[in-house]
Amino acid sequence: MKKTIISGLIIVSGLFLLDSVFSFLIQENRNIKLSNAMKGQLEYDVLFHGPCEPLFTIDASVIDSLIGINSYNFALRHTDFADNYLHLYLYLKENKAPKCIYLYVTPESFDLHFNTFHSYRFAPYLDDSLVASVVEEMDPAYAKTTWAPFMRFAYYNNYQTFNAIQGFTHYINNKTDPYFKDGFITHPNTIYHQRPDGYIEPKYLVYAADYNVSQLTDSTLYYELYKERQKFNWDSCREKYLRKIFKLCASKEIKLFLYESTPYINSVADQPNRECFLKKTSDIAKEYNSKYILMDNLEIGKDKQNFVCPLILSIKGTPPFLKSFSDSIKANL
Repeated sequence: MKKTIISGLIIVSGLFLLDSVFSFLIQENRNIKLSNAMKGQLEYDVLFHGPCEPLFTIDASVIDSLIGINSYNFALRHTDFADNYLHLYLYLKENKAPKCIYLYVTPESFDLHFNTFHSYRFAPYLDDSLVASVVEEMDPAYAKTTWAPFMRFAYYNNYQTFNAIQGFTHYINNKTDPYFKDGFITHPNTIYHQRPDGYIEPKYLVYAADYNVSQLTDSTLYYELYKERQKFNWDSCREKYLRKIFKLCASKEIKLFLYESTPYINSVADQPNRECFLKKTSDIAKEYNSKYILMDNLEIGKDKQNFVCPLILSIKGTPPFLKSFSDSIKANL
């Protein structure tokens, strides 16, 4: 019995130690945008926020050079509004509030088929009551396990172990700069810019996030994903967290603008309720004395060569978009 108790205490102590070690190392990983932001001392005029589309489209350094501002791309892959909300909340806890934030919003943003909430990203920050409450609402199965030592990291361990190991190397090497300095990541497909049309169609596409995933095996559908097939469903939780982002920005006297970068027109033309979603989004923005900036009237939207997928511009399409977008930003400053 005594040996069993001692063994149990050793195991529990080891789990508490692992919990502390993972938390420390992940927060030392300067390639994780949130970890880097939580070090503080970031000061930008403008933040660009949202999911993949701004991550792969908004080159902050180009915008800075065009209109003389200091901006940062704070977008992350496949994030929903709750994920965006917590990232922004934590950023503002440690850094000076920007003058403006541009949040990418498209009809997909309100549909649970697209993007998701990444609980594991917030594991080191669950001691914050607001973070814990949002995580509990968005991922209750995960939240129920986090009372146990190390479970906040072990539950999604396949995402966490590499981050911790990389954080260890950053700590040992005293790394202070993130790999992507301004937060922008060139879309992988854009490296094939030597091809005539600037993209490579995949052999198949796994479409959607965690709900009703479908696999399109005909690569010619890649640019006609929505055609006669995609009616969006408005989710009230998504709307609630968009409103929370507005309220958070208002509390910090930040101007929040919603925007959608230029989509490939042929891919979105037949979305049955697209216009309804755009209007509802615009109406929400107006409630908070803001606006929804749509860039869907640019000529680049007509040419498939300007896109690597229906909502993400290629290196050919990005420069003219950034020029027009920069003009809009300058007008709002």
